[in-house]
Amino acid sequence: MTSLTFPVGGWKTRTVAIPRPLGKPALLRLRSRGPITTYFAKPWIDTAQERSSFASLFQTWGRSWHPFVLPGRYTHLEVCKVRGNGVARWQLDRMRSEDVPPLRTTVAGHGTELFSWEGEHLEMRYEYAARSGGLRFTHHAFDTGESLEMDRTGTQRGTVRMVGPGYLWVHSAPASDWTLQSV
Repeated sequence: MTSLTFPVGGWKTRTVAIPRPLGKPALLRLRSRGPITTYFAKPWIDTAQERSSFASLFQTWGRSWHPFVLPGRYTHLEVCKVRGNGVARWQLDRMRSEDVPPLRTTVAGHGTELFSWEGEHLEMRYEYAARSGGLRFTHHAFDTGESLEMDRTGTQRGTVRMVGPGYLWVHSAPASDWTLQSV
């Protein structure tokens, strides 16, 4: 596998190998360099035994960084430009685990954020400020990055329950202000 120097970028669709120990998650962040150009982040498995693409993880909005967890089973990430949508470049970079802030009992955010949670069960109430769209949540295991079971209600206002430690990914689509508060 070719060794890459991060950050990497481009302005068209490109598939990037994400080198790391087998089965370990990658902490990454992706952004468009322009306000109206958006990209999809699409995971791939590309090994000697298998070559498969999977559904998009998310779509970027504006110039903000979108931090996320790429589960350990995926070997590559394809960054796909949305058709007829601006001309700006994209940038993909790695994050260290210490770059991921701990989830506090009260959080105010905007757009997409990634947090770490070391505790046990946690229930949080959330509010999304925009009139359209909503929030997506994913709870990822620390060791593999795989999605863990999570209960939630609503899209713009509701509750979300984490069943143990891991990363919590909060994705606002479109980017807007939101709050999380422990119940």
